[in-house]
Order: sequence, then structure tokens, then C-alpha cells
Amino acid sequence: MQRAEDGCLSRDEVRAKLSCLSKADILRLKRIAEYQAMKLRNGDCEDLLAEGLNRVISGARRWPRGLGTIPFMTNVFASIVSTTAKHAVFVGRYEVDTEVDQSGNVEAAQDEVIRGNQTDPVEEIFAHQVLEELATQLGDDPDALAVAMALGEGLTAIETQSQFRLSQKQYDAARKRLRRVVNKIMTKENIA
Repeated sequence: MQRAEDGCLSRDEVRAKLSCLSKADILRLKRIAEYQAMKLRNGDCEDLLAEGLNRVISGARRWPRGLGTIPFMTNVFASIVSTTAKHAVFVGRYEVDTEVDQSGNVEAAQDEVIRGNQTDPVEEIFAHQVLEELATQLGDDPDALAVAMALGEGLTAIETQSQFRLSQKQYDAARKRLRRVVNKIMTKENIA
């Protein structure tokens, strides 16, 4: 059970909110899932909708108080799509070659990771420029910079809070500031 003072809905409150969705709200969620799923190769809107709802109901994705159902679920779907796309890029760069022993036992086989497609130099330059811009804009915000570094290293929220001695409130605030800066940079890059 989540604490009431953490600013997020409890599981019971989440279930109550979802059970009160109108047919129009459900249709809206399906359309948003369709739109988000189109961003993925072989994206299935039904799978995305189910995964999003599952994460919310299970508590894996916490629902901030005061945020409406449609905006919140839009963020959940976008997060899943982003994670899936990043995973696909990573997997695309590596091949896993699995040998099978003579008896056909895959369990006894040894997996060998082979370096696959090299990163496109243009992508590397763009990523480097974005990171430089991010570091410049976060220069006066050590907490947001710490969160950015931790995310880049793949640390969880709890690991980040522990390593950089941030409270939950400080971490959440720094992550929001980081998100605003990243959105501003990406918007500027998309316009240019």
C-alpha cells in the first residue's frame, strides 16, 4: 500500500479511477495507444493498452494526484514506447549467437554476444551535441545533473537517491526539471 503523503494515488484509488472510465474515455485511450503503437515497428495497440493498464494497476507506474486519466495514460504509453524503442536499438546493435550442444540442449550452450551494427556517426554527433547542451543548461542545477547522469548509467530511482543523497521529493523535483530541459532541447532540435 502506498503512503498517502507521497503525492500519488493508492492502488485502490487507481482501481476506482479506472473502473469509472466512460466508453468515450476507453475509446480515447485506445486511440492514444494506437497512435503511440504506430511509433514502433510491429507495434500492437492492444498490447500497449494492456501493458500500460497493467503497469498502472500493479503499481509499477505511480499515478500522481491531480493528474487526469487521459494525460497520465498518455505519458504511460509514451514511456513504454520509448523504453521499447531504446531496447530495440540496443538489441539491433548486438547479435546473440547461441550454440547448441550435440544433444540439442540449449541450456548447456554458451551465449556469445557479437558486436553488431556500429552506431551511425551522425547519430553519435547528434547525441554528443544534445548531451553538451543538456550539461550546459543543467550547469546551475546539480540535482538535475545528478539525475541525468544516473539515468544515463541505468540507475534506479532508489539507487540514485542513495548515491546522490536525495530525498524522494528532491529526486522527483529534479527529474521534472530535467524532463523540462530535455523537452526544450528536443523541441529546439526538431524545429531546427
